[in-house]
Amino acid sequence: MELSKIASAIYNDLVSGLSGINANPNISLEQLEDECIEVRQTVIKEWYLKNLLKPHDLMYALNCVPVECDDPLKCCEDSGRRALHFEIPQLMEDLGSDAIEYIGAADRSQKYNVYFSPAMIKAHKYKRWGADTPYVYIEKTPNKNNMYDGWIYNAPLVKKIAIIAIFKDPRQLEQFSCCDDSNKNYLEFGPISNEVKNRLTKTKFYYYRQAAQPPIPNTQIPR
Repeated sequence: MELSKIASAIYNDLVSGLSGINANPNISLEQLEDECIEVRQTVIKEWYLKNLLKPHDLMYALNCVPVECDDPLKCCEDSGRRALHFEIPQLMEDLGSDAIEYIGAADRSQKYNVYFSPAMIKAHKYKRWGADTPYVYIEKTPNKNNMYDGWIYNAPLVKKIAIIAIFKDPRQLEQFSCCDDSNKNYLEFGPISNEVKNRLTKTKFYYYRQAAQPPIPNTQIPR
């Protein structure tokens, strides 16, 4: 089920379910979509820890992530070699390495090693074998665009890369749908659709029903 359909279904359930009481679900579909994204992240983390979820079922492929080094502030020099810069949507970092299935050449011909800390980069540099293989460093602090910055080392000059991963907010993928139609379903919640819908509907019902309760009159007689 797509995000917009989940939000609409929740809203319709609220309107019909609250019709018998003095409660008005004064909430927009946009706000419901935001809350659906938050609940989605919670469900993914919980189900992953309980082995109820196969990460591959929630992976999305970005096949044309642009790579550039036009801005010297976004690129850096490493032993005389310039690192290429790219931006990607925020990852579901609670899943650790399982959040990324692939990052590398756009034609899937070469997979890059992925690191999230400077210590891991240092360890790569001093490998006995494979130190010259391509690798990527991803900074998990969101930048001004609310994206993650990434840098590619030891790779030939490329203009685009591909990444297959689980992202925090699938709506961020919209700007990357530039190469093909593979991401037409990026707003699909897949196997967790019903769980997200049911959790948020239950939470909203409770909130609006509590808000509609009349105040309890004070029947105590002052002495």
